[in-house]
Amino acid sequence: MNIVILGAGPAGLCAGWNLVQDGHRIVILEKDSVCGGMAHTFEKDGFRYDLGPHIFHPRRPSVAEFAKKILGDRLMERRILLEIYFRGRRINYPLTGMDVLRSLSLWSMTVCGLSFLWRRMGIFLNPSLNDDGSYETWVVNRFGRRFYDIFFGPYTEKTWGFPPSQLSDIVAKKRIAIRSVSELVSSAFFKKKEEHHPENPRVTNQYYPRLGVGEITDYFVKGILENGGEIWTNCEVRNFILDRNRISGIGFERDGKAQTLDFRMGEPDDKWFVLSTLPINDLILMMGNQAPAEVREAAQGLDFSSMVLLYLNLNRTDAFNAPLLYFSEREFPFNRIYDIRLFSPEMTPVGKNALCVEFTCTYADETWNMDAASLFESCIRPLEKHNLLKREWIEDFHIRKLTHAYPRFRIGYQKRLRRIFDFIKVLDNIYSFGREGLFSYANVDEVIWMAFEIAKELPYRDRISLPMEEILPGYIDF
Repeated sequence: MNIVILGAGPAGLCAGWNLVQDGHRIVILEKDSVCGGMAHTFEKDGFRYDLGPHIFHPRRPSVAEFAKKILGDRLMERRILLEIYFRGRRINYPLTGMDVLRSLSLWSMTVCGLSFLWRRMGIFLNPSLNDDGSYETWVVNRFGRRFYDIFFGPYTEKTWGFPPSQLSDIVAKKRIAIRSVSELVSSAFFKKKEEHHPENPRVTNQYYPRLGVGEITDYFVKGILENGGEIWTNCEVRNFILDRNRISGIGFERDGKAQTLDFRMGEPDDKWFVLSTLPINDLILMMGNQAPAEVREAAQGLDFSSMVLLYLNLNRTDAFNAPLLYFSEREFPFNRIYDIRLFSPEMTPVGKNALCVEFTCTYADETWNMDAASLFESCIRPLEKHNLLKREWIEDFHIRKLTHAYPRFRIGYQKRLRRIFDFIKVLDNIYSFGREGLFSYANVDEVIWMAFEIAKELPYRDRISLPMEEILPGYIDF
């Protein structure tokens, strides 16, 4: 088969690596000049940086064994514990009851308790206050308005880049480890631990490549090229040609020149297949009027958060002494900071360190358009105020930007996805998968597993069909 893969991130590269070894012709179209997508590691002035923290924590043993096999002793087992800075204290993340209670004054705990009781009474008297599908209402109903306002609300809005009143309650159900005040108290006084969070470092094995997550994608690139596969960089997809229920061509721009890959030229078009890791909404909109109006409308209702990453080079090795530190309060304009040296000391020069500060935003908004110096000032002021970082420790800084960092799980996104997937399933020769292709909050290990499943099925499509539900991460529902 001739298999065109759209996107050279970990999902597309892993699928291509598998399929090229089976003798298929593989052509990967990548809009950037380098491969790896968000799992790319880049070098600058002797430092190595990932595009955000990419700890490898596979929930499937087979994926862990694969990573160990391909990287050998370059894959280090790590214990990356997470903390959140809340009211001047560092507490464990995901939340544990005692840590939360220790961070609140007696007065704050009293107010939070009364707020919770008031909300429960209000629900009893007015059933319209029950869950309405939003993250905000789900949390307020279980913790009270006051605790939501001081903890869950500010951090959630910073993380997703839009009001939690518009965020689906599925995010709360799947990603909040402690689900109610009663569980909070239980975990505090009876040592009961709730382990719902899919990335909880207390219950997952964690790994990290010595030279960054890019070691994994570089392995796939090398294998694809050595086996005769093609990777076309600086190649941005513009449109699709549909012929009945098949993709019969792809229009793209390569190095500024418009080109078309026409499946109807030469071999029969049934010998062509498309694997897309493009953002699912862009995939549909690139089909134009060839996709039904209701499907295009569904695609227009999906969007992604963007992100600006501010890298700080330090003239010392120690900084926070925490691999990942989250910031819940609005005083801090960023979501979290990760310590690159604590992920792997080989990522930084001897005697130095680097931090990565994450700012969630919307593409082309004020944060997105800020220059590095302005972002640095907005970051360093609150960090100095809280004695977390000193300006004189910083010897250089620079930024990178991600247009599609997180899918935004707005209320009703499941219906939109279902409508899109129902349409895609009608097309005989295309799969959409990966983090952006499935509109899923999937990590590197999960998209690698998806790619193995997709590649495994392609030769057997006439006998078995892989439902979208099977390749979606288990903690995100339709």
